[in-house]
Amino acid sequence: MKKLSILLFFSLLATVAVAQQKALYSQYMSNYYLLNPAVAGYSKNLNFKMGYRNQWVGFEGAPSTIYLSGEGALFQNSRSRKRRGRGTQAFHGAGGHLYKDATGPTSRTGIMASYAYHVPLSNTVFLSSGLSAGVQQYLFDENKIHLADNSNDLDPVTSGGSQRVFKPDLNVGTYLHASEFYVGVSLFQALGNKLFKFDDTAVPSRLAQHWFISGGYNLAVDKNFTLAPSVLLKYVNPAPLQADINLKGIYTFNNRRKTEYDDQFWAGVSYRTKDAVVALMGLQFMEQYQFSYSYDITVSPIRHYSSGSHEIMFGFRVK
Repeated sequence: MKKLSILLFFSLLATVAVAQQKALYSQYMSNYYLLNPAVAGYSKNLNFKMGYRNQWVGFEGAPSTIYLSGEGALFQNSRSRKRRGRGTQAFHGAGGHLYKDATGPTSRTGIMASYAYHVPLSNTVFLSSGLSAGVQQYLFDENKIHLADNSNDLDPVTSGGSQRVFKPDLNVGTYLHASEFYVGVSLFQALGNKLFKFDDTAVPSRLAQHWFISGGYNLAVDKNFTLAPSVLLKYVNPAPLQADINLKGIYTFNNRRKTEYDDQFWAGVSYRTKDAVVALMGLQFMEQYQFSYSYDITVSPIRHYSSGSHEIMFGFRVK
């Protein structure tokens, strides 16, 4: 059993090294800023989000992620928004993101700052471009790897000891958005920096470039109910393309014209190819507060050793 656990663990590490250097999120539909710096400021509000993800519960050394983000439009206030309207003038957005992501003996801690510029294509449609720059710390802790039961022996491959490196990081993106739809493309870890090298003959690991392509549409069924299908494509060379296919139903608790501030409840389902089926739910209340939760039902071979994944997000909006 121990040998099997070791094999599974290193298979997990190989998967993470290639396809999941960036944290995996199921709640990104509640915070697209995590996947595209061009989103910063899109709603012209100041939005703060805090989230935690516990992946593959029951599997020792499985990924866990915690983050805090904030983004909003610059030089905007409620009076200027009412005077100018939504789609009559270009505007600037800015944001920031703190995170820590851990998987087995490796952890990644980073801080990023973002800027975006939004140009109106019509009264309701905007095209934005953005970038985020910062630094991330990568830590490899050799002491968290052991080869046998009740053994303190360390893996000779990693016998060079624990390593800690700091690397600059850069993400870029573009985002086409309106109240009814959005399309976005972004590239994360654009610099592709080298990381660890355990001995003189080893090939150094790198920060792999991650591509994200997203799109979605809000379909009003009636004055209270909206369907929101969306898709997210993720690609990291040489891993195969992965897709998230999502469907949300949003119920608004008023009989007036819908606005982004309405109290609402939503629930949905997502399928992540070769990985999980996800159940999602969320609530927006008192015009400013948000809460959402998701549970991943793992469909990959890891399902035999895990009871799924949990993710939670809290949000606060300043109008």
